[in-house]
Amino acid sequence: MKALVVGLGNIGMGYDLDLSPEEYIITHASAFQSHPQFELVGGVDKNQQNCDVFSEHYCRPAFTELKKALVSTKPDIIAIALPTELHSDAIEIVFKNLSPSIILCEKPLSYNLSDAKKIVSLCELNNCSLYVNYMRRSDPASIEVLKRIKNNDLNTPLKGVVWYSKGLFNNGSHFFNLLQSWLGEMDDYKIINSGRLWDGIDPEPDFQVTFDNSEITFLSAKEENFSHYTIELVAENGRLRIDQGGQKVVWQFSDDDKVAKRYTILSDEEEIIHSDMQRSQWNVAEQIAHLSSGEESYLCTGIDAILTLEALENIRASLNVK
Repeated sequence: MKALVVGLGNIGMGYDLDLSPEEYIITHASAFQSHPQFELVGGVDKNQQNCDVFSEHYCRPAFTELKKALVSTKPDIIAIALPTELHSDAIEIVFKNLSPSIILCEKPLSYNLSDAKKIVSLCELNNCSLYVNYMRRSDPASIEVLKRIKNNDLNTPLKGVVWYSKGLFNNGSHFFNLLQSWLGEMDDYKIINSGRLWDGIDPEPDFQVTFDNSEITFLSAKEENFSHYTIELVAENGRLRIDQGGQKVVWQFSDDDKVAKRYTILSDEEEIIHSDMQRSQWNVAEQIAHLSSGEESYLCTGIDAILTLEALENIRASLNVK
């Protein structure tokens, strides 16, 4: 499949330019260039310098105009890696000039629910499959956790804590969406602290959410101090810990205390669940490849992303923050 990357910033191209491709595949450009099921046919960015870097690094054409890129490369799949507020306009331009089979859009789909629904409708009208790049859903560790929950190897209901930074919609939505995929839709929520606005736009509240019978508390950290993305889930039969944004996933099962015979504690033994966040975008490309062969895929669909946005919009509407 021919792939075009629209937006050559950090997630489009920048993050892994200076990293070893044998170890890191964390941008759309490197994923589509390295995965055997795809052919990277070009990039798009209004910044000519970014275009020059892309062409030099990937030996593929880069364009400052999306329409010209679409006509010239005729991609099957388009990765939209533009700032959130530009997603809708870019997708409109796509369908005025081409009929791709897949659009992979960066998260969040929009900061505005009605705008996000418009994007989903546009893709449906044009018979184009829409996926949103909540890449943790494609990580092997996340897929393994989902399987364990479904098989009752990780017993629900759960209680948990999520730490996030740099905005509820921008980064917190990653973990909200992931927990939806594991536990189901939000039943209820409670605001603990309205917090502040990140960058004057994105709220950072502390709040508690009920997914089915599981209670998860989201706490915001300050990105200017350091990025902080962790999940701790406590089950009847043990504890799951996700650290370093998903790079380290650890399971400890409950066990009889060898000293205090009537007590049950967490075992000293830790099971490391294999994660692959150093190749996060390769994992997404692999899930897209599964679609073409009729295999099960763990990607976030446009409808999934709408459900996340609807929940986050409800939470935002309850905040007292300026």
